[in-house]
Amino acid sequence: MSFPFELTLFEVIFIASLLFISSAVQGVLGFGFAVIASPIIVQIEPNLVPQLLSLLGLPLAIRVFYREKEEVDLSKVKPLIIGRLVGGPIGLFLLLNLSEKYLSIAVGFIVFIAGVGSFFGWVINRNILNSFLAGTFSGVFGMVAAIGGPPVALLYRNTRSEEFRPSLNSVFSIGIVITLSLLLLSGNLLWDHFLLFTIFIPFVLIGIRVSSSMFSKVSDQFISQAVTYFSVLSGIYVILRNIN
Repeated sequence: MSFPFELTLFEVIFIASLLFISSAVQGVLGFGFAVIASPIIVQIEPNLVPQLLSLLGLPLAIRVFYREKEEVDLSKVKPLIIGRLVGGPIGLFLLLNLSEKYLSIAVGFIVFIAGVGSFFGWVINRNILNSFLAGTFSGVFGMVAAIGGPPVALLYRNTRSEEFRPSLNSVFSIGIVITLSLLLLSGNLLWDHFLLFTIFIPFVLIGIRVSSSMFSKVSDQFISQAVTYFSVLSGIYVILRNIN
């Protein structure tokens, strides 16, 4: 049996398991899906990042946003969306001009910075300019690595989780649509990406469905810290693996 991008059966099973765990973490924390999956998948097949993760991340983000949409302050989200519109084309330029080696290094760097920012508790004051800049970097990171969350998360770090999750995922939802639209218009979103989407989306949906029961005995803080350490270590690993 053959799979798109010449993936082996073992790789497909491994990716499916990885996506299941990543989506379960996303369901609890509101983030973590791409941060966990991207640095590993880019080592298996670079052509799956950001395309496949963006396709899979869209229904995930929409579901989390819809579940708690009443908590979103749209006036504060607008500058972030405008920033995503600016950052998307910049990220596309980088994506089209980076070799697979440097794409992997870029993914590792973005994941590493996300982990370091979380570890040290970096916070950005929320105002129109900072929100726009965070949205711009989110657009660039989302296009290059399918990881648009960290810049936005820094803005919302000190907010209640009930506001943090839907606000983050409202930006994800619109931002991913922008990313996918640019990829489609530039000819970088292929039929094979959609075929893999149909294979992996059940594992993502099941992961978010069972997320609460899976982690019912584990605190959100512990999961968040685990994602942070994973980000730092996996980012360093991906960078070092591709430097030589």
